[in-house]
Amino acid sequence: MRLGLDIGTNSIGWWLYDIEDGQIKNVIDGGVRIFSDGREAAPAFKVGKSLAVKRREARSQRKRRDRYLRRKAALMKRMAEVGLMPADPSEAKALEVLDPYELRAKGMDSPLPLTHFGRALFHLNQRRGFKSNRKTDRGDNESGKIKDATKRLDEDMRSKGARTYGEFLHMRRAVAPDPRNVPSVRTRLTVARRDNAEKEEVGYDFYPDRKHLSEEFDKLWAAQSQYVPDVLTDDLRDEIATIIFHQRPLKTPE
Repeated sequence: MRLGLDIGTNSIGWWLYDIEDGQIKNVIDGGVRIFSDGREAAPAFKVGKSLAVKRREARSQRKRRDRYLRRKAALMKRMAEVGLMPADPSEAKALEVLDPYELRAKGMDSPLPLTHFGRALFHLNQRRGFKSNRKTDRGDNESGKIKDATKRLDEDMRSKGARTYGEFLHMRRAVAPDPRNVPSVRTRLTVARRDNAEKEEVGYDFYPDRKHLSEEFDKLWAAQSQYVPDVLTDDLRDEIATIIFHQRPLKTPE
């Protein structure tokens, strides 16, 4: 008795038969089982991506969201313990009416109430800047766009005399001639002709790196700690900085 198999990408065929003296004596059974392809539909002569890609991307998004929520809860708890946030959730919620960009800029030169400084720190945690989690970014188009936009951000900050990223964003919004048309503080893909290029390219106007936010945190803390050194200690700074900016290292390949 022999079994012949024809295994394809979305089908399996089989043929079971008896053989005698090198010849098929009796056919026992045969058939084919067709199942859905495990890849996305693709144009002719191209291979579609595995359906597992979308599941993996969704799983990664859930993990990032869960880590963000845990980080946010840990930061709020610690700041409430030391007076940087009100212990009453309704009072903490009321701080949302404050302009965080104004606080981040003002805090470089003037003392802020502890809870207002906490509001600025909380905002840094909300958007703590890009940090690559790859072994290498070489050849990655998206990473290349981010690097170019980060370089443009450094140049714009120097030309405008902005000491921190938060001050840069505050200055960007403050010079708007029409308060109803304030420039966006979000990073968005735009189409423009860049660096004397012959054709228009898609890229970011600016893109903050993790170091921009980390440096701003250090400068803000140094500026505010001189007013309340007994509260804003170095140990507390290191603890809160770890909560906001810590990123798990890559898993070592086996």
